[in-house]
Amino acid sequence: MTQARATTDDPRIVILGGGVAGLAAAIALARRGLPATVVERDPAPPDDRDPFMDWRRRGVPQFRLPHGFSARTRNLLAEHAPDVLERLRGGGIEVINLFKRLIPEELWRPSDDDFANLWARRAAFELALRRTAEAEAGVTFACPAVATGLTFLRTPGEPPRVTGVRLAGGGELPAGVVLDCGGQRTPIPRWLAAEGVPVAADVQDCQTVYFSRYYRFTPGCDLPKTAVATLRGEADGISYIGFPGDNDTFAICFEGHPGDEDLRLLRNTWAFEAAARAVPDVAPWVDPSNGTPLDGVQIMGGHHNVRRRYVVDGEPAVLGLLPVGDSLCTTNPAYGWGAAMALTYAFTAAACVGRHGGDPAAMAVAYEDAVGREADAVYRESAAMDRARIYRITGEDVPEHDRAEMERQRLIAEGVASGVLLDVELGRAFNRRVNLVGPADAVLGNSDLAVRARQRREDSEADGPPPTAPGLRKVIRAARPGATV
Repeated sequence: MTQARATTDDPRIVILGGGVAGLAAAIALARRGLPATVVERDPAPPDDRDPFMDWRRRGVPQFRLPHGFSARTRNLLAEHAPDVLERLRGGGIEVINLFKRLIPEELWRPSDDDFANLWARRAAFELALRRTAEAEAGVTFACPAVATGLTFLRTPGEPPRVTGVRLAGGGELPAGVVLDCGGQRTPIPRWLAAEGVPVAADVQDCQTVYFSRYYRFTPGCDLPKTAVATLRGEADGISYIGFPGDNDTFAICFEGHPGDEDLRLLRNTWAFEAAARAVPDVAPWVDPSNGTPLDGVQIMGGHHNVRRRYVVDGEPAVLGLLPVGDSLCTTNPAYGWGAAMALTYAFTAAACVGRHGGDPAAMAVAYEDAVGREADAVYRESAAMDRARIYRITGEDVPEHDRAEMERQRLIAEGVASGVLLDVELGRAFNRRVNLVGPADAVLGNSDLAVRARQRREDSEADGPPPTAPGLRKVIRAARPGATV
C-alpha cells in the first residue's frame, strides 16, 4: 500500500471525453451528488436531426462503424441508469434476447434473461447517454473544447497530484479529480511522460482492419430481420459479420489482415458491394429489394489491445487521475466488449470517487482493486483471440510458450462457438462470454463444458469445413472499373 497520503478538499471533477465512458461517468457522479464538467472536443449533437448522419464526431473514428451492445451493457444500465434504457426504447432501440428466441421455451432458465442485449447504432446509443447527461443538474459541458495538458502539484516523496486541465486558448479548469475518458488514443500517457511520470502498459497489435456499410431494411423486405445477428463466417480468407441496428437498420462488415491487398480494395463502394453480393450468406441482405445503403464504406484500422497500469504493486503513478474506458483497457472492437467495459469502469470510478475522492491515493488503489483483475482478463482474452487469428491467416508457427493458450482458444472457437445452436449448454457458455455475463476468461469454467466442447469440435471436424466463396478475391479484383476478367 502506498505511503502517500495527500488529500484534497477540492470537490471539482473534470471528465476528459464525452463518449460512452465519459457520459456514463458524468451521469453516475451527478447522481451521487458530485458535479462534473465534461470536456469534449466535438460539437454537441444536433437537435431534430439524424445523429448517425449529422452529428460530427471526428474525435470518435469508430462513430459510424457497427457496434455490439452486449447484455452486460443493458444489465448495467438497468442497474445504474434505467432511464437511459427508457430513452433508448423511446428512440426505437430494441432489447432482444436472441438466445431465448433460438431455443425452445421449455429449455429457458431464469438466468437466461441476463442475455438480453441492445440493437443499436453507436450514434443512437451515445445520443441517449448524452441527452440523459444534459438533463442532469450536476453535469456541465465544455463543448467543443480541447484539453491540451494537465496541471500538477508536486510534494517531495509523493506521486504528482493532478490539480487541473489546460484548455486550448489558454483557459484552465481546476479539479480535485480528473477522469480520463479520452479513449484508446488518449494523450494523457504522453502528457504524463513529459512530466517524468511513465505509465506502464501491455500492448499487442490486433493486426486487423474493418470495412463496413450500414443499410436500412426496405418496407417490403421479407427476410427474418433478427437473422442478421447470426450472420458471420469467412470467405476466401476474409471474415464477414452482420450487425443489427436501431430503427430497421443493419450493417455488413468485412474484416481481415491490414497487409491483404485484396481486402484494401473494399474501401471502394464498387468492391464492397461486389464482395457482399458474391458471398451467399450476405447477398440477400444487400439486395436492393431488402436493404438500402445509408452511407459509404466506413474504414477503421490501427487497432491495438492495450492495458495501461496506473497502480503498480499498490503504488499509484499519479494522484487525482483515474483512467476510464479504453484509456484503461482497449480490446479488439470485433469482440463487442468496449461499451460494456466502458460502463463497468465508469460506474465503478464514480463509486470510488464518491467514497475516496478526498484521498487520491486511496481512490486510485480502490479503483484498481475493483476493476484491475477484469481489465487484465479482457485484455488477455482479446489478445489471445487475435494471436490465434494471426497465426492462422499468416501461417506463422505457434511458438512453444503459446501452444497451450492457442489450444484453449481453438477449443472455444471450434467447440463452444460452433455448438451454439446444437447444444444448449454450449450456447449458454458462448453467450456468457460474448455478452460478458461473468468473467471473460471463464467460458470453460467446468469440466462438463470442456468435455462437451471437445465432442462438438470432433463432430465439427467430421462434418468438414463450412461452405465458403472461394472466388471472392477474384470477384473483388474484377469489380474494379475498367477491369477485364
